[in-house]
Amino acid sequence: MFGLLHHTYLAAATGGATTISGTKAGQAISSLITSSGTWIAGLGIPAGGLMIAYHAIMRNFSGGDASVDAHHLAAMKKVAVGTALVVGAGGIAHFMGGLF
Repeated sequence: MFGLLHHTYLAAATGGATTISGTKAGQAISSLITSSGTWIAGLGIPAGGLMIAYHAIMRNFSGGDASVDAHHLAAMKKVAVGTALVVGAGGIAHFMGGLF
């Protein structure tokens, strides 16, 4: 597409940077991805904790009804798995921002 000297053309077009991460736009995108990963993981943990606490409180207030207890226990397990997935996704986004 660029011919044999595409690296030279890229370096000339980007002010001497041979990779996209050497440009200001590349650095901004890297910072954005890293920050979004931090926010995702940072907000996922407290949100998951609050949801688990809610289901634990509602389970305690159920009055011993077995079906309500089972529902809230299943919900707590689903929230724990979902929180782990969100934190993992945030970690991957943070990691990928560092590679950019």
